[in-house]
Amino acid sequence: MSNATDIANRLEEIIADRLRVDRDAFDETTEFEDEPLDAESLDMVELAEAIEAEVGVHIPDDDLAEIETVGDLRTYVTARV
Repeated sequence: MSNATDIANRLEEIIADRLRVDRDAFDETTEFEDEPLDAESLDMVELAEAIEAEVGVHIPDDDLAEIETVGDLRTYVTARV
């Protein structure tokens, strides 16, 4: 991944794919637990695994538990690429 925009786009693709929602249905302020994402803890683990496989950033369980919004996730991953 070359820059923050590329990372953000890839994360949006992963979120949309894993949680089966349209990319236009969420933004940085969307909380994972709320509509339209409705992510449960297992969904978040699967997201973290996909991010590690596709972006190369590992998200430990303790950190994953503190990520509440799409923006939180983007900030976390971008800082670690």
